[in-house]
Amino acid sequence: MFSKVSVRNPQPRNFHGSCSAVLAAAVLTVISAVPALAFSGAKHCFTGSIMEIASDPRVRVMRRTLKPSERNEILQFSVALKMPNFEELEARIAHGEQIPPDVMEAWYLPSALDYAVVEAWLKEQGFTLTQEDPNHTNIFASGTVAQIEHSLGVSFARVATADGEFTSALTAPSLPEEISGAVLTIDGLQPHRRLHPKLHVQPNVLTLSGQQYFVPSDILAAYNAPSTLNGAGQTIAIVMDATVLTSDLNTFYSTVGSTATTANFTTKFINGGPTSSTDAIESTLDVEWTSGMAPGAKVRLYAIPSLTNSFIIAGCTQILADAPAKNITVVSISVGGGESSDFSTSAEQADSQIFAQMAAAGITVLFASGDGGSRPTPSGAYNASAPLQPEYPASDPNVAGVGGTELFLTPSTFSYAGEAVFSMITVSGGDASGGGISQVFTRPSWQTDGGSILSTNAFRCVPDVSMVWGSHFQGNGFGPDPLVVFNGSDTGVGGTSLSVQIWGGITALLNQARAFAGNGPIGLLGPVIYPLHGTSSFNDITMGNNGDATYYSAGPGYDLCTGLGSPNIANLASALGTVPTATPGTSAPPSPAPGGGDGGGGGGGSLSDGFYLALAMLLAIRKAPLATRRLS
Repeated sequence: MFSKVSVRNPQPRNFHGSCSAVLAAAVLTVISAVPALAFSGAKHCFTGSIMEIASDPRVRVMRRTLKPSERNEILQFSVALKMPNFEELEARIAHGEQIPPDVMEAWYLPSALDYAVVEAWLKEQGFTLTQEDPNHTNIFASGTVAQIEHSLGVSFARVATADGEFTSALTAPSLPEEISGAVLTIDGLQPHRRLHPKLHVQPNVLTLSGQQYFVPSDILAAYNAPSTLNGAGQTIAIVMDATVLTSDLNTFYSTVGSTATTANFTTKFINGGPTSSTDAIESTLDVEWTSGMAPGAKVRLYAIPSLTNSFIIAGCTQILADAPAKNITVVSISVGGGESSDFSTSAEQADSQIFAQMAAAGITVLFASGDGGSRPTPSGAYNASAPLQPEYPASDPNVAGVGGTELFLTPSTFSYAGEAVFSMITVSGGDASGGGISQVFTRPSWQTDGGSILSTNAFRCVPDVSMVWGSHFQGNGFGPDPLVVFNGSDTGVGGTSLSVQIWGGITALLNQARAFAGNGPIGLLGPVIYPLHGTSSFNDITMGNNGDATYYSAGPGYDLCTGLGSPNIANLASALGTVPTATPGTSAPPSPAPGGGDGGGGGGGSLSDGFYLALAMLLAIRKAPLATRRLS
């Protein structure tokens, strides 16, 4: 749903997902058995694969001559192939469709042959392939800086940011013209470009016994969650660059009286797993609160090396591959960055492709809208001199963006007493619920409520929904902080990191209600919830602003601070499914898989058929370079 992408007429392939895995293997076999493809020497430069460093005040070039040890550093990067008929796929998703794997394979996924040929070239250059994508869209590889300089024609420098020192690309990478036509972008060559969690730690001087916190049961009660829903039969995936102590989870569950157990929690390491524990408190918040909101659900933490965009894609690619077997129906991620300042358009296109694939598979993807209000800075806070922009990926039309609210609680019972936009903006800056109007993505057809904000904007508006970030006691100032148990100690937290993880748990409850009604999982959230605007399914939030009071203020209907509002969980669950009359156990029915099959590009088929098809196509490729099939 990019504003600058032309529509391509659908061009289905003649083979289906049932033979794609065999085809890819057969192609590699054929390529290894015949002479290497001849290349003319012409190169195609992927200028959108890097962002200019010289004009970025956040980055300082320390030196352009690298030490031998720096040239021997290993970098992991990704190569994204172009999906055909992508706008048509987005249009179908926007109408609430979930697409069967064989249809995805025939119409929308990149060619398995293109994937295999690009992989073969990378291997020929000495790169190591680190992860396979069953949907043959993203290729993940690693190599030394020196290898990348030689094979991709990239110049590197040593740079410094607030996150540390890095060896990062100064110039864009190139590929041989003969294989470049299938490629969208190459990401990961600037490891200094990192997303940041949307978390604010609020440490308390008092101990747990003397400090008031609110916990998941308080939020479930405040937002009217039925006691008969617990998320059983659902699996929630989280992506973060740090792991979680099971001892912290056990302490959290016992302290808050949750029925969640660590038996339902799994960590999966992606490409070697985290290289730092800096964001461990974020991972802990994510798991504790998601599982606390849906204690019957399973939670899988995809632990990536760092918060670069290419590793976020790697995590999402693995989630999509695991989804059919693990029944993953929800993904909640607590990171983001400025849509225009922290992402290239080609990186956003690559991200949007994987998010669309997840939506097509019936997976609801949720991202925090950020804590920088309408003008987020690189640190994630608000500053009046920063440019107006929403945060990405929350602004992607194939995900749901979650903003933050200030929840008013009655002092004696912790019951719901209203909400306002979360905003602690002062003259010098501060924090507020992220929101605004995209400069990249057009407004999807489902994003309408009949009000003036959406009807007068041609571009995607953020957020879609909202949830508590922090609390006040009604009439008595600041209220309790959300509890997190981290490294054995209690602490308070806040931020849209909390908001999005609470929504992750709520979405599992909603999918459970849909399963009881015999329906599949929600998938893309927008087409399902926007028709419910103005109903009792949502608490309309009408107080506050997120930095630009003239336009970015809360009001009746949709607004650019809190979206449609926060959920009345019982009413929303009834609108989307069936609320059971008895509390289910962990054996509650899982959400039916959309479209049948097992996703991920399929499997099976005849080896001999796949082999000879691969051979025929490879011979055709040798006569007609891939560049001649570049997407329009």
